[in-house]
Amino acid sequence: MTKKKYENIYWIFNHKNPAIIPSYFVSGIMPANQLGIKKVIFLKEHDPEYFLNKLSPRLLIISKVFDNSVQNLVKIAKKRNIKIISIFDDWNFDNEKRNELNLPIALHSTAIVSKTKYSAIEIEKNIKLSPIVIPDPVRFKGANIFKDIRNPLNLCWFGTHTNHDTILGELSNLDNIGLKIDLNIITNFIEEIKEKIRLFKIKNINFIYTTWTVDFYKHVLKSDIVLLPYPNDKERLIKSSNRIIDSINLGRFTILSKVNQFEEFKDFVYFGNVSDGIKWVLKNIDKAKKMTHNGQQYINKNYTLDKICELWSNLFNNLKN
Repeated sequence: MTKKKYENIYWIFNHKNPAIIPSYFVSGIMPANQLGIKKVIFLKEHDPEYFLNKLSPRLLIISKVFDNSVQNLVKIAKKRNIKIISIFDDWNFDNEKRNELNLPIALHSTAIVSKTKYSAIEIEKNIKLSPIVIPDPVRFKGANIFKDIRNPLNLCWFGTHTNHDTILGELSNLDNIGLKIDLNIITNFIEEIKEKIRLFKIKNINFIYTTWTVDFYKHVLKSDIVLLPYPNDKERLIKSSNRIIDSINLGRFTILSKVNQFEEFKDFVYFGNVSDGIKWVLKNIDKAKKMTHNGQQYINKNYTLDKICELWSNLFNNLKN
């Protein structure tokens, strides 16, 4: 793939520091860098006419927006017959603010992209447009599978503050297992979650707090098991699978809630109640290692950056016709 091939395509980010936004990094910056696509920050203070006149794009890729400034850019671009691909992360249609930001962009787009089959179904059901599914690629190089399950149990959970409720909802059950646990919580807004955890009066869990950075995987590798609880609700129905594929690829045994949208991974993780998963892995360590090994092979077949960039290239080629 040559950079010249995509010289008139621009990947648009609606944040002054895109690299700190996990979805921007994995579903925008990574494929843009791999394909040689120019990346542009577009904010409220920027003039869409000046931008389009200066760069003369033939295609804009719009990542998740945080304000309505991109709407004007998209409308003007469409009038100039510039093609538009819009990416919609976690579009929960119960969120009216998100609807107000996303809908005008979707209606002016040449093509829309979602991360999973389930998020595509939700978009089509609500706005009668059919997205193309392009998943997030795996973020990190694969690592060796965990060697053993240590005592105290060495667990981790990672995610942004919008998912704090998922791990908070499991703490009492984990504590009631009665085993000593070291739980590393890798996230942002650490003081906020610390304050909430204090209210639980947990006895058997030692909490370690690690600030999320783009290389957070180094801290995941210090654990044996990753916990990924997901409530069965609309908000999580449309989530990307990136935390799951990263956990498996990093060689950690992954305990994942039994939710329909992630059934694809059920053979490579403990797929069910989180506390039951802890009890299961202690009795089935060899089987857990085999499942994780098979999971890594599956990830390497379906979720590498090269594989995901092929999907992007196919989309670009289809839009030429």
